[in-house]
Amino acid sequence: MVSISILIYSYQYQRQLARDHITIGFTIALSGSGAPAGREQLRAYEICADWINSQGGLYVRDLGGRIPIKLKYYDDGSDPSKARSLYEKLVVEDKVDLLWAPWGTSIGLAIVPILDKYNIPVILNTQTISEYTVRQLGSKNIFVTFSDHESVGMALALFIKKIVSEHPELKRIAILYAEADMSVGHAMWTRRFLEDLGVGEIVFYGSYPVSATDVRGLLLRINDRDPDILIAHTLAGDTFVVLSQIIEINLNPKLLILGGVGATTSAFYSRFDNRTKEGIITWSTWYPDIHPTLKEFFNIYYAKYGYTPINAQLGVVFLSCFIFKEAVEKAGSLDPNKIRDILMRERFNTPFGAIWFENQITAYPLVIFLQYQGGLAKPVFMASGKYPNTKAADAPFLVSYIYPKPTWS
Repeated sequence: MVSISILIYSYQYQRQLARDHITIGFTIALSGSGAPAGREQLRAYEICADWINSQGGLYVRDLGGRIPIKLKYYDDGSDPSKARSLYEKLVVEDKVDLLWAPWGTSIGLAIVPILDKYNIPVILNTQTISEYTVRQLGSKNIFVTFSDHESVGMALALFIKKIVSEHPELKRIAILYAEADMSVGHAMWTRRFLEDLGVGEIVFYGSYPVSATDVRGLLLRINDRDPDILIAHTLAGDTFVVLSQIIEINLNPKLLILGGVGATTSAFYSRFDNRTKEGIITWSTWYPDIHPTLKEFFNIYYAKYGYTPINAQLGVVFLSCFIFKEAVEKAGSLDPNKIRDILMRERFNTPFGAIWFENQITAYPLVIFLQYQGGLAKPVFMASGKYPNTKAADAPFLVSYIYPKPTWS
């Protein structure tokens, strides 16, 4: 006689096998200050989901084969507290199978209590989080694919050191930054490493609220300092405010670096004409020529959305998707404990190379500096490796940078 427990188990197992999809939940900034970047992250997620489903879905051994994925998401309005409550809704009410990350560092940090409450691991991607912060949080449920503050700061310092060595007339450096977790950290470490490397003189270091609509007062102060190099660590939508008002007051540094993701979004690309963008430098986390799969993703993106800049969000989002897929398939299960164990100890074969996590942060971050040339964002410098091992890297797709940046008038 078959026991009741075996019958129940068999019934539950058959229900699992019968499922027609796996639901992945997340929130995204589709309104509020983070919307220009959040929309890009959503597009990247949709491309990733289509790519996974083109292969039949996720292979989950415990469920007997490949199962397509479906995305369930909400607009969090760029609000950390709203995102936190929506993540709990996704887990408790929507009963999603797995979670993906929201947009932005402050929102990513805000959902950590929910991840820990329900013991669900998430691969954060558009979040810049240091090892110190991970230790302070004490969470075993976050894994970060974005470069940490130190690695980005060192990459930027190395790039500026190269340019200054080739143009020694560049001496005076101004650093402006948005008051947000990511940009504050990037600015702080950029300044520290420039000073450590003995590159130039920091003649201005100041900040503005992310929600600011008028930064002309700060920009006029910068203009009075007559910088040769201006590094503006913007975030997302504030990038438009900063650049528009730089142009308005006719602030003309020889080198302008917009260090936030906003300068690589489709909104930025369409808002400013090619003459305005010419010579502006920004940075990203990927380039399609690194690998044929990334080129395929680029072509899909271009065909669907019709623009060519390499958005900084896309690389770390794509990387998180590659790792996510491999982690679930190695675990052979949707059990979060099994998936977390894989993330903690395995290496993952991705188009970015072999990737693993050290103290829950990717051990091999990539920072690629892009300059707008003739309307296209072209790669002019690349650094790889986690600080203190961040070093300049060579690649056949790098091109020469334009110097100086053309003036506004």
